[in-house]
Amino acid sequence: MNYKYCYKLISFILFLLMVSSSGFSETIKLELSEKKYGTSNVPVELIFPEKPIKKPVPLIILQHGSTRDSGKISNGIVQTDVQMKNLSKASLNNGFAVAIIDAFYKKNLKANQKNKQPDAQVYAKQIASYFSKNTKLDPNNFFYAGFSYGGRAAVMLMNDLEFGNSKKWAGVVSLEPPCNMFYKPRNFETPLLVIKGGESHYEPKPCKTMIDLYSSAGADANLKIFPKSNHFFSHNGKIVKGVAFNGCGDNPVIISKNNNFNFLDGSVANPKNIRKKCFTKTSGSGKTREDLKLVIDASISFFKSKLN
Repeated sequence: MNYKYCYKLISFILFLLMVSSSGFSETIKLELSEKKYGTSNVPVELIFPEKPIKKPVPLIILQHGSTRDSGKISNGIVQTDVQMKNLSKASLNNGFAVAIIDAFYKKNLKANQKNKQPDAQVYAKQIASYFSKNTKLDPNNFFYAGFSYGGRAAVMLMNDLEFGNSKKWAGVVSLEPPCNMFYKPRNFETPLLVIKGGESHYEPKPCKTMIDLYSSAGADANLKIFPKSNHFFSHNGKIVKGVAFNGCGDNPVIISKNNNFNFLDGSVANPKNIRKKCFTKTSGSGKTREDLKLVIDASISFFKSKLN
């Protein structure tokens, strides 16, 4: 049996099932700027739903994690992960348009090269600004969601919530972020939902700290934990060797508005002690994903509840 051929065939069938809920799909290559890679081509798959929840259509921009394990979703260009592929399908079924970003396109990045990953939140703002000019889309109802690396981008996005002509995100969903670094709490104008696995190698503790601080400052910020889930919302999780930004959960890094870095206890944070305290040689495995559907359902419920 040619397993490589079978895998490609299955991926293609799954993509056809996804786009069957859509009225239109287009791969768009955008020239985006970011400090690590300068200006580069970033492909985005824009898919409209067959039955929009409203018109103009609300848009959910989706960012993959460190491993794009769902395969290519369109024309052999855009790749994403299983979490974002499932969320895109559910979003389309519920009448939202989706824009699926491939932030690693032609960057030859491996999952463990954390320091070489582009700042996905920088891409997100530029993509939102670009799509805000599309009259078929409603820039007052732009949402952002990401998993792991993309989840971290979602948390980092909270620093500057404007795009285009002073538009603001209608809501942000962060799936399994490493909350070991976040911006100083304030009354953010955009709602934030963080979803964590209780057994993740990125422990929920710093996310709880962050959400409690944000909520105390008046922000609409919530944390949902699936107690039996690992990083991939699976019940068969194991801790394995790898690289993760998960070592300072008891004392996370707080970034001020003027980009000063301090640990939660007030001590100064710099690149050297952040690397020493926050990076570990751990990772997570196990992809049975028992709780993934519940995670997707919680995300869709959040998007619907925050529509303007």
